[in-house]
Amino acid sequence: MIDSYMNKEILLNQFIDEYLKRTIPSTNGNQLSFLSLTLDKNLEWVPNTILSNNGIFPDSGRLGIGRKPLFSYQVDIAVPKDTLMTALHIGDGSFGFSLGNGTANGFIPEIIGVGSDQNDPGLYFLGIAGNNINSEVPLLIFDGRNVEKETLINRPVLGVKSGDKDYYLLIDSSGNLNIKGDLILQNVSLLNIINELKKEIEILKTKINELT
Repeated sequence: MIDSYMNKEILLNQFIDEYLKRTIPSTNGNQLSFLSLTLDKNLEWVPNTILSNNGIFPDSGRLGIGRKPLFSYQVDIAVPKDTLMTALHIGDGSFGFSLGNGTANGFIPEIIGVGSDQNDPGLYFLGIAGNNINSEVPLLIFDGRNVEKETLINRPVLGVKSGDKDYYLLIDSSGNLNIKGDLILQNVSLLNIINELKKEIEILKTKINELT
């Protein structure tokens, strides 16, 4: 058994079965590196080429999984298009939080939250303010923009729906709120109020026409 191994910039602190050979993540200066424990209990560096063949690509303090990290991404996980695939999962395999490609035709970024029982929300967005200083900035922001980071004008910004049903709520690029259904305020139906007002307006129009 090995409890710890320390040599200059290398520090390991992990119990290892003496009969197994495994690769251990560690650090060598500022670079992510790996050490291999051989059957005779010697520690050896694993070349980056071997890591690359296993789909792990360290690059100047950044990490790519499935490819070298693109652009300035600190951690980059490759997810191909035309492949329904979960790139990242935090949970027990069934319940939890996942990120990936949501379609087998193209690429639709997908965020999924699955609760374990009827008391769990499927997906919970939580914003926490760091202080008590007053501000006009909302705690949660949904921002739709084009690829030039300019105002979005060619499609709605936000939609809310359930399954394959039509959108219950749409916010268009001008900020207009479109609701399919009723709006309930303090247990009062706004749709019923509007319909009643329409009836009263028609009655008033009829009386006005009779007087003229």
